Amino acid sequence: MSTILGIGTAHKICSLALIRDGSVLRGSDRDMARGHAEHLVPMIADLVDDDRPDGIVVECGPGSFTGIRVGIAAARALAYAWAVPLRGVSSMALLAARASAGAGEDDIACLLDGGRGEVFVQHWRAGVPSDEIVAVATGDVSLAAAAATGTGLPLVALPEAVSSLDTAPPSLSDLPEVAPALLTTDAAPIYVRPPDAKPPAP
Repeated sequence: MSTILGIGTAHKICSLALIRDGSVLRGSDRDMARGHAEHLVPMIADLVDDDRPDGIVVECGPGSFTGIRVGIAAARALAYAWAVPLRGVSSMALLAARASAGAGEDDIACLLDGGRGEVFVQHWRAGVPSDEIVAVATGDVSLAAAAATGTGLPLVALPEAVSSLDTAPPSLSDLPEVAPALLTTDAAPIYVRPPDAKPPAP
């Protein structure tokens, strides 16, 4: 039997899942605007208990810069301590997997609240991304919707109200639906846009 620990802190939901042979044994999605770093390790300890995983998959973004770093740092430390392999998964892959499993759609457009008045957008076709993830201004969401509509793709994770974009963030409980080929071996962060912080001028 193979047991995988999924870790996701790229969004306001701190999401964990313990997966064995493709089925979720236990999961935890805790809504927190802040405090991922303080709560993550105790949550993992409660979730794992005596079921030490054989591998770890961490959500790499796009999402909150701090959240992404917290999740990847914790995943790397645990993978080293437990001597288990570490892989990464994009937030969009989790959304696409949920949409495909729930609606049976092969061609979809995923939209995710990016904060700072932006939305992350990516199209998926036949289970793989067909373009790069881009950030568009919230006011331009209609343009993203029009682009998706023009291709005949249904919109996913885009409620009627733009202000409700963050009502269904990615969950690591959807990890079993993600194709193994979409998991990266480097668990590198996916930021999409440059950070706000700027190095001081010389």
